[in-house]
Amino acid sequence: MAALVVGIVAFLTGLVPVLGLVLAITAVVLAIMALVKRHAKKMAITGLVLGGVALLTGVAVAGGGDDSTDSASKASSVVESAETAKPSEPAEQESQTNAPAAADEPEKASEAAPTADGTVENPSPQPYTAKGLLGGEKYSLTARIVDANANAAVAQYNMFNDEAPAGFKYVIAELTMTGIDPDGVEPSLASIDLSLATPEGNRYDGEYIMFGDGMPSMSDGPTLYPGSKFTGYTAYLVPDSAQSFLLYDNGKYIAF
Repeated sequence: MAALVVGIVAFLTGLVPVLGLVLAITAVVLAIMALVKRHAKKMAITGLVLGGVALLTGVAVAGGGDDSTDSASKASSVVESAETAKPSEPAEQESQTNAPAAADEPEKASEAAPTADGTVENPSPQPYTAKGLLGGEKYSLTARIVDANANAAVAQYNMFNDEAPAGFKYVIAELTMTGIDPDGVEPSLASIDLSLATPEGNRYDGEYIMFGDGMPSMSDGPTLYPGSKFTGYTAYLVPDSAQSFLLYDNGKYIAF
């Protein structure tokens, strides 16, 4: 009788954590005792079945309770982590905002300072340093155009100077050479090495003429040793249409 009553109560309270489980165990124990003592089997068996069902239900509820507790604690941890991470969001946004600007700085710097490569579009600056055929620096040189339409001046320098052919004109350049080679270098080498070039890439070699007083030719200069300088003049014959010029030597264009 006790097993039956407790089994019924355990069955009805099986979904209640702990209480349902305790009553179920009690009903099962009483039912077994009744069967062992050979009391009324029907009520004992009924109490045993109800207690067993209640026991299974109580175990299931206890397990579910643990899962829900774990889930709740995990959810709480996630919420706490999210709340802790919130203050860092502005810093992350700021770093993301500043990142493109930092990436743009090298591009701007490279655009602002192109490197001269000795081409017509990007000629090398002066002073220009010339190298020998076998390597080694020979001399450095600076130059400027002193007369870009010198036909009349050339005729006045010396009566034996050749006139410029039709459609051409003389251009006079002043060259200042500084020696670098320990073995010495002749200023006439600049007259041989250097050509006058136009932005279109056309090149014109030096012409031999007699210059006026106070205008020594580069071919008349003394041997230059490291640190010594000489300033002389060279004439070039170019088309009348040429208005702007570059120097050219050994595959490189040099700006005036």
